[in-house]
Amino acid sequence: MLTQQELVERLREWQVRVTPQRLAIAEAVLNSTDHPSVQQIFERVRDHFPSMTLATIYSTLGVLQRSGLIQELPFQKMSRYEANMEPHVNLVCIQCETVIDTDTGQDAVLRLRNRISKESHFEVAWQRVDFYGWCPSCAAAKRAAQTA
Repeated sequence: MLTQQELVERLREWQVRVTPQRLAIAEAVLNSTDHPSVQQIFERVRDHFPSMTLATIYSTLGVLQRSGLIQELPFQKMSRYEANMEPHVNLVCIQCETVIDTDTGQDAVLRLRNRISKESHFEVAWQRVDFYGWCPSCAAAKRAAQTA
């Protein structure tokens, strides 16, 4: 988790103009592990900035994405936003729509990325690897419903 000062320094490194609204939005994404949607980000910042609009959030997310600080994860129903730019696997629950990062398989993802880059001469900016299934809570509820 980044402190507010570390966040300001990181934004300035990427030449992002720091305003209180941008800082709050960046903090809501960069310090979260739940891959928030625009609506979730809006709900997290509106208490401190009641006049904040969705347009401001979309604009700031675009700036953060172009700066390489976050990436958009488009899904069928909505996009989610992620700050983990390291090669990793996303575990996506098809029931509750939770998205969890896992380090399991990280070495394989990195090896695949490097191999693709080397053999195809393609400059990979980032990759996305998703596995779909049931999170532990939803899997337990599913099993309980099947045995009832």
